[in-house]
Amino acid sequence: MEGEMERKPRIRRENNFVVEENIDALKWPQQCAECGRPVEVTDTLKLEKTYKTLGKINVTVAGIPYCQEDMLRVRRGKLLERVRMILAFVIGIPLGFIGIALAANSPGTKIILFGVVMFIGVLAGYGLAWLIVKVPVKLLFKSKFADPVDGWLIEEKKKDGKEGVSVVLSIPNKEYADLFARTNGV
Repeated sequence: MEGEMERKPRIRRENNFVVEENIDALKWPQQCAECGRPVEVTDTLKLEKTYKTLGKINVTVAGIPYCQEDMLRVRRGKLLERVRMILAFVIGIPLGFIGIALAANSPGTKIILFGVVMFIGVLAGYGLAWLIVKVPVKLLFKSKFADPVDGWLIEEKKKDGKEGVSVVLSIPNKEYADLFARTNGV
């Protein structure tokens, strides 16, 4: 139709890109988001979160462009992140139980302290897993792994004053992020 306007996403740029509406209208520059070579494959982010006020929200961010080589590196990076998270719990939960056992032997210990100690144990496990997995692997095998374009959902007050959900996109490659901003009019 002649009078029809093109739908555009409403995006603002902070440290990352916050897409407030029309996520399906995003335009990805047609080059690899990691290295800038021609696009051979695309990736899709599936985001899901349940909010008290809004219920379960599912968002799909499609068409993230990569070359074949970098897509393999991105998949390895995602797998490395999963390994790190599993290792964080494998280390953190026993640390938490050890902390609880130590706290339980102290006179006057309140039951609420057990939850705090477990949280601190899992947090310490997360830090140790990061040191054990991420740092050495990044230093020794940097060329084998790539950080993917990532995203998550946030609940925020929109410009019209209503509560809603926005998508935050993190693009690790600064040059590609700048090109993405120009392509989408940010």
